[in-house]
Amino acid sequence: MTFNPIMFARHSNANSAVINALQANNSHVVIDFSGSEASVFLSAILGHDLTKLTASGFGFKGTLDGDLNSDFSYAVYYFSETAFRFVLPVNASLQLQSLINEQQLRYDIDFVVRTDLATFTLTGSNAFDTLVDAFKLTPGLRLADAQLCYGAQSGDVFVTAVDQNNEQQFIVIAKTATLDKWQQYMQQQGFSVNNTQAA
Repeated sequence: MTFNPIMFARHSNANSAVINALQANNSHVVIDFSGSEASVFLSAILGHDLTKLTASGFGFKGTLDGDLNSDFSYAVYYFSETAFRFVLPVNASLQLQSLINEQQLRYDIDFVVRTDLATFTLTGSNAFDTLVDAFKLTPGLRLADAQLCYGAQSGDVFVTAVDQNNEQQFIVIAKTATLDKWQQYMQQQGFSVNNTQAA
């Protein structure tokens, strides 16, 4: 039997929140973005240097308004030269969709807004270890650059690591029924639920 580890990462310079918390009812939108010119679009139109994205799961934070911590910021994850995943607030998703629609005649690109997926955000000193145990992830990647992020697919769940305002956060993405099951599991592990929108 072959062992294929699912690598996972955290930021080496981000702080962990003191309280283990689960941010429910998060307003993140997931957009799967693809096309033979997806990389060209990200480089030319959004101005990203894709040389740091060397393996599936690596990603980076970007912004549509110049502020990496605003409602117009996003994280984009690399799957291949032609496939990426955006995780972003509603405001940013609307602006990004408009931008992609404007450029679809110029570039071979397409997108799907994943309305079938929901998210929650996990923070706290136990968040990383709890995720590693729950989703059978292999720790080992450390991100020194706050603009880099990382995502891993484990079964039906996509788990991400982002540095938000110098705080380590993890976004868990899955279909609603699956996500509800994992939210209950995290509560059993001692994560307090906050139903207000994350900053």
